[in-house]
Order: sequence, then structure tokens, then C-alpha cells
Amino acid sequence: MNQRFLDQTYYEILEIEPDAPENEIHRAYLKAKDTYSPDSPALYTMFSPDEAQELSRLIEEAYSVLSNHAARREYDSRLLGRREETPMNIDNQVQLKSVNPIPLNKNSNYRAKTNYDEKVPEGYAKTKFGVYKIDKELETEISTFDGFDGEQLAIIRNYKNITIDDLSEDIRVSRPYLRAIEANDFKSLPADVFVRGFVLQYAKVLGLDADKVASSYMKNMRNVREK
Repeated sequence: MNQRFLDQTYYEILEIEPDAPENEIHRAYLKAKDTYSPDSPALYTMFSPDEAQELSRLIEEAYSVLSNHAARREYDSRLLGRREETPMNIDNQVQLKSVNPIPLNKNSNYRAKTNYDEKVPEGYAKTKFGVYKIDKELETEISTFDGFDGEQLAIIRNYKNITIDDLSEDIRVSRPYLRAIEANDFKSLPADVFVRGFVLQYAKVLGLDADKVASSYMKNMRNVREK
């Protein structure tokens, strides 16, 4: 399965809540089937033909499971077990927790490419793209977050010395979408199922708890869109 869709649940694929009734599941399925048809020209600006075909298959698979009472109960049970077993994936003990804005980092990071297994100088940390100077004050502020929006993502990306180009090339998401995510420009973003996948991959590159970051971002986006 393509990594873009790997971390999304059937509920997220159909863009419904886990307690959605049958009639809502069916409506969501019909909408998703029409919106994400492999024949839709719009999809090819974001996905390859193979990826569009895979998403179409996942929509059918999601509906097949969620529309069947026994299959849905078994799936929900597996989801619950997965959540309980998923370890925290936090780089340098950083955990994203709140939406309070913090000042942009003013460290004079240097961008030296390095092998990922190579040791870095004391007081520095590394990502797959290079190394950055640890700012203890900023790390402390980040550890107090309860949720987040695109501004926090941008702050952490800049702090870890990762460029938009790095990110775009690594997770195969266009620069305009990444900039829209960071600017909380929700009108410029595609449907929820795509946005969640983008944010999951973004958070993983930063070494954050991807599921927590994506859930927080999506909640904030839906709240704004509903106003």
C-alpha cells in the first residue's frame, strides 16, 4: 500500500466520524466515489494514475467493511488495539501539545549535510537532511503544546533546518500545498482525506507524533471551515 494512504483509517478515507450511522456511511461512500474517481482530472495534479486507482480501491474497501456490522466491529476492535500499542515517535523528547503561538527561533543553525548514522557535535541534533543546533528554551516551549496549527509546524520545520524543498521532495507533496498547510490557508487545501495524509507525512519528517499532530490539525481545520 502506498505510504500516502497507509496511516489513514477507513473512517478517514470516507471522511466520517467513527460513530457514523449506516445512512451517513453510504452517503459518504457515494460522495467519495464520485470525488476521487480515477477518471477525475483534478486527481492527477496530486496523484499518479496508480495512486488514484489505489485510492479508489481503498474507498471501495472502506465501504465494504464499514457497511457490514460484523466486519465493522472487528475493524473497530483492531483500530482500538493499534492505538493502544502505537509508541510515541518523538524526536529529542519533543511532544506537540498546544496551539499557542511561540516566537520564531533565532538560533544561527548551520546546515551541514551528514550521514544519518554519523555522530553530531554536542548541543546539536540531526534529521535526515542535516543537523541543527538545539535550543533548549524552544524545546521546552514545544513540549508545552496541547495541540497545534500550521504555524507550529512551520516553526519546528525552520528550527530543525528543513526547507520546503526538502519536505516537498521527501514526501511528494507540492510546495503550494505545504505552504497552505503552514499558513492555515484551508481554502487552498484539497479534501480532508488528502490533507490528513499530507500532515501525517509532514509530522513524521519532523520526528513528531504523527497521528496526534494530524488529528489536532484536522480538528482545527474543520472548526474553521464550519464557521
